[in-house]
Amino acid sequence: MRKILFASLIIFNVSLFSNDSKIIQKINNVLPDGFKVISVQDSEINGIKIVDIGDLQPLYVSEDGNHFFFGDLYQVDRSEIENLTEVHKNFKRKDLLDEALTNDDFISFKSDNQKHEIVVFTDVDCGYCRKFHSEIGQYNGLGITVNYVAFPRSGIESESFNKIVGAWCSKDAKNILTEQKKGSEPTIKQCEDHPVRKHFDLGQRIGITGTPAIVTSDGRLLPGYLPADELLLRIEGSE
Repeated sequence: MRKILFASLIIFNVSLFSNDSKIIQKINNVLPDGFKVISVQDSEINGIKIVDIGDLQPLYVSEDGNHFFFGDLYQVDRSEIENLTEVHKNFKRKDLLDEALTNDDFISFKSDNQKHEIVVFTDVDCGYCRKFHSEIGQYNGLGITVNYVAFPRSGIESESFNKIVGAWCSKDAKNILTEQKKGSEPTIKQCEDHPVRKHFDLGQRIGITGTPAIVTSDGRLLPGYLPADELLLRIEGSE
């Protein structure tokens, strides 16, 4: 059912139609600075619209724009319950990542028999990030390619930030990152042309609060360390 719902979101026309102008005007009038209506689309409930305000979490707004709620919308299908809001957030998260990231952003550990590809927000000083990386061969062996992006948990301009910038600035990024995750302090150089600040801001925008944070190819966020076998089950369990 998840695949059907996900596909249905993709084919929605999310243009700002003129008949939604009342919603757009009313919602824009009450949004905090930095937010505005990006799109309006039909929800699964008659009379309720899904309003994208640039955040992961959408608003659910009545057609006259007079009422809205901010929370999760569930669908009951016989004995199953599906969180439609989570499906929407996954779609939005995937869209944001696809828009912001290219292969040049990644420090990648590719599988020779790739079946799945994930984005992992990582920090060089995080214990579970180090554990995850120490098992990178197991993930690759199961057909999972790992694309790292940077998320120094202690923030911009911290010691961890400077360390991970050094990895992204290196011509030997994979080895430098690996050594850092072993607890070593390899010689690094700083550079201006790095994506770490962009990665950190992007991570905050898509709901990253800790590391490692795994994002699957369909936009699902799996926070925290997962062993390779369990991660594979989580990836393939929704397909």
